[in-house]
Amino acid sequence: MKKTHSRSNSIIYLIERTLRQTRMLLQHAFDEGKLKISVDQWIVLSQIAQGDGQNQRHIADMTAKDPASITRILELLEKQKFIKRIADKADKRSSIVVVTPNGKKILGNCSKKVARFKTVAGKGISQKELNSLQETLDKLFENSGGSLS
Repeated sequence: MKKTHSRSNSIIYLIERTLRQTRMLLQHAFDEGKLKISVDQWIVLSQIAQGDGQNQRHIADMTAKDPASITRILELLEKQKFIKRIADKADKRSSIVVVTPNGKKILGNCSKKVARFKTVAGKGISQKELNSLQETLDKLFENSGGSLS
């Protein structure tokens, strides 16, 4: 008789397990391609590239990362010359973040790995299933106090 663990039926466990595995696989692809960037750095850099001129608070909100993590990630990205921070003229306490040419280059290199990853990870999953999954995850996020801005 097959023994099942109660945690395997927990949606939280399933989400966490999947997140860990996908991050590990994507990081392996970045490392294999000798891309000197972490998955978290790539997520943040991708968000910044979607609209240069964002401040840290907006980046944190859009990536669902806490402000302290964003600060550390931005420091690393700036050290690697992937981003540049510019003082916000409207709010001297804040800075605006923009992607540098080096940042655009690494994003281009990462996009090839990400596309391959999506192909492998999404094998056998229909667009309808993906849409349904996104709706479900959005509901879970909102029900947990998150805001879909």
